[in-house]
Amino acid sequence: MQAIRTGVSWAGLVSGPAAWAITLQLDYSIAFWQCHAGFRVTALFSLIGAAAATAGVLLSWRAVRDRRHGTSPPLKVRARAFLARTSVGIGALFTLIILAQMVAGLIFSGCEL
Repeated sequence: MQAIRTGVSWAGLVSGPAAWAITLQLDYSIAFWQCHAGFRVTALFSLIGAAAATAGVLLSWRAVRDRRHGTSPPLKVRARAFLARTSVGIGALFTLIILAQMVAGLIFSGCEL
């Protein structure tokens, strides 16, 4: 629970690309089935992936906002803050990528081949 209160500086760096990779693979693996089934489940996968990426961004944002450093050396504090800010940016970027992928999944049916 301590990590949720203070944040995890690298969470957005991991969750964003991982969520994108998983949703991309799921979308490609069910494209043929989705074409014949008649309903689009890829949008649901993309929403779940965007939620996972956003959760990582929020954890990294909490690490940016955490001001309790204790007896940590200044270099370590600055490195953690840099990693947290970078993770927020990368996680937000991948969240937008996943949402754009969702829009494409709503436009294209999977039967365009």
